[in-house]
Amino acid sequence: MRYITITEVSPEDVLDRAKKFFDEHSTLAIHEEDASSITFAGEIGLARFSVDRHGGHTNVHVETDRVVGLDVTDLSKRFLYTLRNH
Repeated sequence: MRYITITEVSPEDVLDRAKKFFDEHSTLAIHEEDASSITFAGEIGLARFSVDRHGGHTNVHVETDRVVGLDVTDLSKRFLYTLRNH
């Protein structure tokens, strides 16, 4: 599944928040990480978050290897919703 959201949160802060969120809400571990993306992997699936800054906003892209249904996709969507409040 693929999702995108736009936020006022900086790209660096988005990735830091993703680390904290997945640490607190899942057993997923960081699989890969660089300055503009982070990938989490575990028993419930794989999620890759990438960020870029354009027009004063941060674009947050997420791609998961599962469809919706109590797995990595649901957690990823929950995380994206947290970015809308900031």
